[in-house]
Amino acid sequence: MKIASGCAVRMSGLRALSTTLVPERFNTPSQNGRMSNVGAQIGQLIERKQAEEALLRAREERLRELERVRTRIATDLHDDIGASLTQIVILSEVAQQQMNGNDGRLAEPLTKITAVSNELVEAMSDIVWAINPKKDHLSDLLQRMRRFASDIFSSCKIRFSLRAPHADGGIQLGANVRRELFLIFKESVNNIARHSGCTEAGIEFYPEAGWLILKLSDNGKGFDVKEVSEHAGYSKGGNGLISMRRRAEDLGGSFEIDSRPGEGTSITLKVPLGHLSSFETPYPNGR
Repeated sequence: MKIASGCAVRMSGLRALSTTLVPERFNTPSQNGRMSNVGAQIGQLIERKQAEEALLRAREERLRELERVRTRIATDLHDDIGASLTQIVILSEVAQQQMNGNDGRLAEPLTKITAVSNELVEAMSDIVWAINPKKDHLSDLLQRMRRFASDIFSSCKIRFSLRAPHADGGIQLGANVRRELFLIFKESVNNIARHSGCTEAGIEFYPEAGWLILKLSDNGKGFDVKEVSEHAGYSKGGNGLISMRRRAEDLGGSFEIDSRPGEGTSITLKVPLGHLSSFETPYPNGR
């Protein structure tokens, strides 16, 4: 009994000691509340971060799928429709040769078939190039512009120069942007070749202070800008100055023409670099 009593006394003393060593304020309700709030905030941050990462992964996958679709469409257009159009051109040319002037009534229709088919082949080539995700760099656009200008100007005996400093700096363009820029350039070159009567032309293409700038000039006969702008049919198909200016504005840019009769013509296109990329070209440094 004495031993039991002694144990009871010692246990009582330990409880008293523990009460003394561990103050009541160690885990107060207010502290517990603050810790719970901090934990909840951390949990919310983690959930938000996970949600953002999931959205990013989903977006990247969607863009990769879009790129695969673009590649497939470009390949199908080139291999199927493009090949068929080329076949029409060849067959119409063969028919012209075999006819050998025997039936003059067929000569003009066959010539038109050949011309229209060639235009369709060229248009198809532009579309295939525009939607091909492997051609999403500014340098690809420059290469196609150089080739087109060389083909047109050389056939018209027009000497030309092309200056493009810093145009290969890895700037990426969306498919629609590339197409719009090239169509403006193409129309400008065609207008110089068809209407200017020039012997020399100059092309400048470069980024500067947040803008992509394209300039074309010639030493031709010039024209009254106001008078021509009032007529939509400045060039074939009515795709003239008004259309080019509208394309530039759709890209967030501007399109200006400076010309006077007898003094040649200069064209300046400015497009903000911030508008050049689109969801179609998600990878800043290739794939």
